[in-house]
Amino acid sequence: MNGGLTNALHFALKGTIWAYEEFTCYFIDERGPNPAQMAQRDPPLENIDPFLERYFEPMSLPRDHSKVKWAMKNHKFVEPDYFQINYHEYGRFNAGLLPIDDPTRHKKRDLQSLFIYEKDNIWVKKYMLRRLFRILPRMRDIACSRLSNYGLNEEYIALSVRRGDKELEVELVSSLQPYIDEVEVAVKTHFKGKVPKIFVASDDCSVMADIRQLRPNWEFVGECDNATEDNGFILASAKHWTLEQTDRHYEKFITEMIAMASAKYFIGVSTTNVSFWIYFMRHINANDDTWVFVDSELYPY
Repeated sequence: MNGGLTNALHFALKGTIWAYEEFTCYFIDERGPNPAQMAQRDPPLENIDPFLERYFEPMSLPRDHSKVKWAMKNHKFVEPDYFQINYHEYGRFNAGLLPIDDPTRHKKRDLQSLFIYEKDNIWVKKYMLRRLFRILPRMRDIACSRLSNYGLNEEYIALSVRRGDKELEVELVSSLQPYIDEVEVAVKTHFKGKVPKIFVASDDCSVMADIRQLRPNWEFVGECDNATEDNGFILASAKHWTLEQTDRHYEKFITEMIAMASAKYFIGVSTTNVSFWIYFMRHINANDDTWVFVDSELYPY
C-alpha cells in the first residue's frame, strides 16, 4: 500500500476486482517489506499498524487467516505492482481518463463468484467500492456531526482544491477563478439560477480566504475553517506526525470525502487520486453531467 490514502484505496479497489475476476483470495498487505507510506513514522514515533483498520472496516482476509498463512508459508502469493494493476485494468500503464462518450468507460464486466454478469464497468466499481470501503462507526459519527453543523440539508456543490505535494509532481490549476467559473455554469444548469451552499475541500486551508474574497456574497463552508493545514498535504511529512495529528488529519479528510461524494455537483481537478475515488464513491446513479474537472474534459472510468 503506497502513496496517499485515496491512491492506495483506488488501487486496492482495482486489485480486488481483478481477484474476483480470477476467483482468487486477496490480502491487502500494509506491512510488506516496508510499512505503507501513510503508516510509516520516524523514530521515536512508532509506525501505525494496522493503519487502514484504524479508520475503516477490514478490507480483505486478515493476516492470521489460514489461507493467508498457507500462502505465505508456500510462497503462493501473486503480488501485482501498481503498473501491472493499471495495465490489467486499462490495457496501458497510465490511464483512468477518457472522453465522456468513449464506450470503453462502460464496457461490460463479469464477476461470476458474485453472480454479476454483463454489468457496466462504472457500476461494478461503485458496487465493489461499497463492499470494500466501510468507514468505522466512530469516524462516521465524527464526520456526520461535523457535516450537520454546516447545514447541508439541501442540494449543494462541492469543490476539491488540491495543492501540497501535487504541486511538486504536476502543474496544477493555481487560480481559483476556474472553480468560480464552473460554479456559475452549474448554477445555471442544475440549480435554477440560485447559488447553493458550496462545500470546499482542500489540503491547503488558505484557499478559504482566497475564494471568499472572489465571491464574498456566496456561502462557502468546509473543514478548513477549523483546521490548520495551510501549506498543503505533503505525504513525506506524515512520517513526523504523532498519532493525534494523524487522527486529526484523517477525521478532516474522511469528513471531506463524505461531503464531496454526497454533493449534487462536483468540481475538481484530474491530477489527484482524490477525484477518482470520489467519482466512484458518489451515488450509484450519479450522472456525468454533475461532474466537472477545471483542468480536463475527460472523465474517470
